[in-house]
Amino acid sequence: MLIGIVAAVVVLLLAGAGVWVFVAMDDSGDAAPRVDASQDLPKAPGGCAVFDEHEVKPHIPGRMEFEVGSVNGSNQLVEQGQCNWNNSDTFTKDKVRPAFVIVTSYVYRATQTKSGVDAAKEHLQRRVKNGVEVNVKGAEEALLVAKEDTDFTADVTVRYRNVVYHVDYSNQTDGAPIKPTVTDLAATAIGKVVPNTG
Repeated sequence: MLIGIVAAVVVLLLAGAGVWVFVAMDDSGDAAPRVDASQDLPKAPGGCAVFDEHEVKPHIPGRMEFEVGSVNGSNQLVEQGQCNWNNSDTFTKDKVRPAFVIVTSYVYRATQTKSGVDAAKEHLQRRVKNGVEVNVKGAEEALLVAKEDTDFTADVTVRYRNVVYHVDYSNQTDGAPIKPTVTDLAATAIGKVVPNTG
């Protein structure tokens, strides 16, 4: 009889342990799906740190100034920054045409429901509806938007992983190469976060 009681206790203990192991290892329950944030970059140059002066100056005639834009800040979802290089205060005295470069940067962060990469992809789908694909070295996505009502302004939005740069360029100088210049500026920006593959 003692052997029967011991055997029953052992069976109950093994059954309890088996149930515990099954529940502990079961990932298919009601738990939220795990988000793969392994492709998210932890940081990237933003705002006025995106370009050095010598990278922008050749595209702004006359004297150039820069100022921090109005969309700088950080929260749990995104870190964003903006910078504006222009000749707005000096083009008349310098007898040149007005021009500006504005870069807006976004570094998206993972949440419980989506990775930063997914959030960055959604950014392009949501905000760049009428863009056409353009080849920008290193970018996983690059969209060009040329303004319909003017031939001196265009913008390119580029994405690498969870980092998005939106570059606006305007130059009213006759014959200024708007689309190639804004595309080159976008390539310069995204090149600062794309690993150098040699």
